[in-house]
Amino acid sequence: MKSISTFNQLFLAANPDFAKRIKKEYDATHPKVYVMALKPKYAKMIYEGRKNWEFRKAPPPLFKAIYIYESAPVSKVTGVLYFTESFTAVPETVLDFVKRNRIYTQNKPGIGYDELMDYAGEDLVTALRVTNAERLDHPIELSGKPPQNWGRFRAQLRHPEGGAS
Repeated sequence: MKSISTFNQLFLAANPDFAKRIKKEYDATHPKVYVMALKPKYAKMIYEGRKNWEFRKAPPPLFKAIYIYESAPVSKVTGVLYFTESFTAVPETVLDFVKRNRIYTQNKPGIGYDELMDYAGEDLVTALRVTNAERLDHPIELSGKPPQNWGRFRAQLRHPEGGAS
């Protein structure tokens, strides 16, 4: 006798429309969430509007929103970032691009060439323009391993009273 999971797999293989509907329903209740790790001091600067560019050696995909995971000692998801553009090149070219932008130079703390070179070396680096950042009312602890740079997770939607959907 075949196991139930084998039967389910055969049924879904024989009924692709049904399989698509199940996947669509699963994706609706378990959306992909992109999380970017930041040091708490940089997250604070972004929330305060003092940091308009985020530099990454391995940038996340540009989606509407990317959640901020603040590393230790906070160790929680504390907010969400919105990006409008990105620029990838060698560090010197990226720094020149960012410095030409008035938003970067008007009373904003900047990153110097030496600091960017120490971070990226000779590799490509991506500058992501932060257009908005919102702090969450209630920071969220991750149940899995936190991202070193950025990661993609499946979120489970919950009702306001705390029950799972």
